[in-house]
Amino acid sequence: MCGGDKDTFRWAFRALGLEFGVSPRWMSALGIANGFDNGRFCGHSVLQYDLVTPTGFSRPPPLFVHSNLLKHLGGSGLGKGSLFKQIRRMSDDYSSNPSLNYAHSFVYTGGGRGMCLDLDWHDNAPLEVKDELWVETVNVDEVEGAVFDGFEDAWFDEGGRIGGW
Repeated sequence: MCGGDKDTFRWAFRALGLEFGVSPRWMSALGIANGFDNGRFCGHSVLQYDLVTPTGFSRPPPLFVHSNLLKHLGGSGLGKGSLFKQIRRMSDDYSSNPSLNYAHSFVYTGGGRGMCLDLDWHDNAPLEVKDELWVETVNVDEVEGAVFDGFEDAWFDEGGRIGGW
């Protein structure tokens, strides 16, 4: 009846007559270049953004990492220092941008890693939209405010795991 936890929460707030907010930025995929699949991007986590733009930032920064596919990830070479390396997002990822209707997040399997999240265009995306907006991959150390400094160490220190439950 709905598209997962985001819709469950939205309907619960509506049923209870409570106000709710939507992040001004569309989600991104957080992960690594998949060396087992010709460098294809392998997102293992959904990156969600703050509702506000803090002082000193030009847009809402990352707020929440939902590591939903790490339990399905495998392969050698994965561990501390190699897991949360890149972000795959649309160049203009504001939720109000109608061009995002043509963005396509999808899960693929293969290349020896398990399940990976990636982002691309729907097949029917008009060329004029692709000229204005593009899929980009950004290294986490390039994210404004250095919000990922120490994140991976903290994730492992608090019991983060790769594969299994």
